[in-house]
Amino acid sequence: MPTPSPFSRPVGSERVDGMRESVIREMTREAHRHDAINLSQGIPDEDETPPRVKQAAKDAIDTSSQYTITWGLPELRETIAERYADWKGVSYDPETEVTVTTGTSEAVVSTLLALCDPGDGVIYFEPTYESYIPAVQFAGGRPIPLDITDGLEIDADSLKEAAADASILILNHPHNPTGNVFTPSELEFVADVAAEEDLIVVTDEIYEHIVYTDDYVSPVEIDGLAGRTVVCTGMSKTYSVTGWRVGFALAPEPLSAELRKVHDYTSICAPTPFQKAGVEALSLPDDYYTDLAASYERRRDILYDGLRDVGLDPVKPDGAYYMLTRYPGDVDDTEFSLRLIREAGVATVPGSSFYTEGTADWVRFTFSRNEPTIEAALTRLDENRFW
Repeated sequence: MPTPSPFSRPVGSERVDGMRESVIREMTREAHRHDAINLSQGIPDEDETPPRVKQAAKDAIDTSSQYTITWGLPELRETIAERYADWKGVSYDPETEVTVTTGTSEAVVSTLLALCDPGDGVIYFEPTYESYIPAVQFAGGRPIPLDITDGLEIDADSLKEAAADASILILNHPHNPTGNVFTPSELEFVADVAAEEDLIVVTDEIYEHIVYTDDYVSPVEIDGLAGRTVVCTGMSKTYSVTGWRVGFALAPEPLSAELRKVHDYTSICAPTPFQKAGVEALSLPDDYYTDLAASYERRRDILYDGLRDVGLDPVKPDGAYYMLTRYPGDVDDTEFSLRLIREAGVATVPGSSFYTEGTADWVRFTFSRNEPTIEAALTRLDENRFW
């Protein structure tokens, strides 16, 4: 039984009014309750983390358990700046333009809290990573979702119309939950619109090294975008350390100075031992990233073929490690997801959690798990098919 409230008035602020808990995390809890294989939340297996990176974190616990400078360990910020200059061709001053955050999600939220005034229009593409919706609400922004479900392409007219009444554009690239990679021409159009309407662009590039197409470029590689963009990324997905909570925010000094104000008073600093390990992670050779993408591409193909074999309709992604999957019948997406957990022993995420409003006729699987786990999940789906 829930504990009765001692208050005679509502205690939740307008900032959280109507907000739901994360559906993704709820599906993970449901998977634990029913001993289901978790293909809902993007959690890699423990052995995915490079051993030398784990060892660096263990060593750092013995020597580095206190605060770092609020903006992050200087050595880590310098290494981030060096690597991103190599990867993206954009120079960031590690002293004023690189901030180490408590995960990429904090980088996004701190950026919106710092740069979005109440009532400012914030554009994002739906389906969207579910945390952007509450992040905009926290900041008092006015959500402007643009639906790209059909075709997974940016509609030029819709974006131009929305941008005329907006201040900020959130761009998740590669895109979660669809795995879509926007083309260079689409990003060039985004850059043109952002310049015309004086938009701040907030990119979430956490899957930047998990891509399966030669067409991928970072938005800040497009002429004109780097100067008005906050890049939010981090260690979680690239190094399979989702629980370490080390993110990066890279931005020109005028934008960086503002987001640092929020970061300073909310997080103070990311976990120090894991920041120390981040220096080691960013020193890994280039073939680490090639092997990482190749490994996930193999898992993508196993899941794609397996879902088709069991009568589902997946969309093969070009990036990230999620697979949008349609299912037969007219059952509600949440009911379908719960039945998968309880009857087939496999957890997924209902598609409706990736929209501001409404329902969806698809679910999202992750292939962040290792190949034997994915194959075991496919066996369960085949043996316990109810659709």
